Amino acid sequence: MITNTTYMEKEKMNSSLKNLIQQIQSHLNEHNSLTPKRAAELVAEANVTEEDLMPFADFNHPVEDCYGRRLVHETDQFEVMVMSWNPGDYSSIHNHGYTEWGVVQVFGNTHHFIFHVKDNTLCFSKKEIIPSGSVVKVNNALIHQMGNTSGAPYLTLHVYGVNQKDNGITDDAMNFDLAFDRIAYTSGGAFFKLPSEAINRTEPGVIPSDEVLIHYAYLYMDYCLRQEPSEEISRIKEQIVLKMEQLVNVTV
Repeated sequence: MITNTTYMEKEKMNSSLKNLIQQIQSHLNEHNSLTPKRAAELVAEANVTEEDLMPFADFNHPVEDCYGRRLVHETDQFEVMVMSWNPGDYSSIHNHGYTEWGVVQVFGNTHHFIFHVKDNTLCFSKKEIIPSGSVVKVNNALIHQMGNTSGAPYLTLHVYGVNQKDNGITDDAMNFDLAFDRIAYTSGGAFFKLPSEAINRTEPGVIPSDEVLIHYAYLYMDYCLRQEPSEEISRIKEQIVLKMEQLVNVTV
């Protein structure tokens, strides 16, 4: 199930969130473009707090959605979203489609992994804990994964934008499905188990490094174990075990 509720009611936004949206729009009206650096500055200057985002919280999201996802504001050049993370929630490994500039502001200590592809192999670039309140720059070159490794729920603020209006902002985002050796292109959330209707197309996947595969298998298995048993979940778990067996057989 993809949750992507649109909230356009202005009364749900307080002054800091309204100000952020107005400042981004004013900059685009004047310059017709933004950079990740300038977008991060605008978010930092807006002084949005987690309390400001609470009207858009969705901590009751289905487990299969990986995290709560609600749209706050959308134009043809940028969108503002609020994500809700319960303890143990992790996104899939993904990029952000056609996003040319963007920002994520976290309101809890956030587990963050950055990846790169070299010689068709997906490798770690960075592993970090992003401190609460931090602002992270985003563009379509970023391949990453976020998660809540803490013991408390929290929210994150996401701003994604484009300078060219040819495509949807986060359309055709790459979702790295390492269990089934494919990349799924989606306009929905960065979820481990995408429903078929959320997948635009697929292509053969990249090869994960051993370290990335072990990391991915652990998080995906944990995701499966937190759901009600089903034939699909059993099939995924069997595939994860198969990947681990193949890894052991190669390395022994």
